[in-house]
Amino acid sequence: MNIQLTEKERKTKQLNPETLEIAVEQVKANGYIIFDKVITEEKITHIRNEFDPLFDEYIKKNGYNTGTNRAQMFLPFTDPFIDEDVICHPIATAVIDKLLGPGNHCNYFASDTPMPGADYQNAHCDIMPLFPELAVPLPVFSLVMNIPLVDVTEANGPLEIWPGGTHHNPDQSNHDTLDNSVNPHMHIVRAAEHMHSEKVFMSAGSILIRDIRMWHRGTPNRSDYRRTNLAMIFNRSWYGAGSSIQIPKETYDELPAKAKELYRMEKIGFPPKMPWE
Repeated sequence: MNIQLTEKERKTKQLNPETLEIAVEQVKANGYIIFDKVITEEKITHIRNEFDPLFDEYIKKNGYNTGTNRAQMFLPFTDPFIDEDVICHPIATAVIDKLLGPGNHCNYFASDTPMPGADYQNAHCDIMPLFPELAVPLPVFSLVMNIPLVDVTEANGPLEIWPGGTHHNPDQSNHDTLDNSVNPHMHIVRAAEHMHSEKVFMSAGSILIRDIRMWHRGTPNRSDYRRTNLAMIFNRSWYGAGSSIQIPKETYDELPAKAKELYRMEKIGFPPKMPWE
């Protein structure tokens, strides 16, 4: 579901209470929500202009790592990537707080970029099961937030998602299949080919929030330019596996109060880590 913000919501960065409830319901029931054009074009252009040479240097040093002409790259916790509208936008955090409860935090600050020539990924889940012995669905405990730096179209490799249920499957069917492995409980790649999916089209500066367990895959980029999503992962207070963020003490001290809360569990007092380090 794509929500168009009202002028008042865009200006105040506060959702109408009913819109907030609808967004929370959609993530719970359907697995995701999109807020259209939340961040200004000027700000997104500035971030993209800083991102592109950093990504080019990363590829020269490390190459692609998530498929043909496709890479995940961690971001340094520095300007302009840590703009308040990126790391703790009030519209996004209002939804996240409702879903994950008090004390939630962010422990993943990265990007995903299919370059021209990128091919399909396998359908996959971004997380392994918390309790593989259980055959019951669990409430949402981790959310992925994506912010595209360009308009996402059919041509430039949109994310394809399997909404409306894959995040509700028992934990035994959650599995990362990018390495061509087969889940012993369910052949996710085969099953996905026979299920309803949607491609996520959105404008640059939109915000996508999705349950981390939702099945998804990257699609081919047939355009002549990269299609980058910034990516953050927010977790309930008790969960935080997978990665960490290095934040200089002086940078942390200057963050807005909400950002200090969200990044309080990270490696504060360490220099920002460059993507190739």
